[in-house]
Amino acid sequence: MDTEARLRAALRAAAAPARDPGFALAVIRAAEAGRYKKEAARSVLRAGGVAAAAAALAALGLDWAAGNPAAFQNGVLSAAGLISLVGLARLMSARARVLLKR
Repeated sequence: MDTEARLRAALRAAAAPARDPGFALAVIRAAEAGRYKKEAARSVLRAGGVAAAAAALAALGLDWAAGNPAAFQNGVLSAAGLISLVGLARLMSARARVLLKR
């Protein structure tokens, strides 16, 4: 008996059917499979958009960097410093959340 037939039989029954963990697990798996497909497609599209934007910015940046090597080096070092500060702040806030939950 497939899941549709079981569902129709359960809806027609006068009393609640006996619990079947296999049936419940099959329903949950089907729902999760549908959600996973949507999330995976959304994630692929988002990553593709970010990659396209990064490639466009990299092409423009490399074109500009050929004429301004000192400014490019300064910008790279500044960006690296900002990225490390943001990473440190995120790490410290995550640690603080863990410690404050105790």
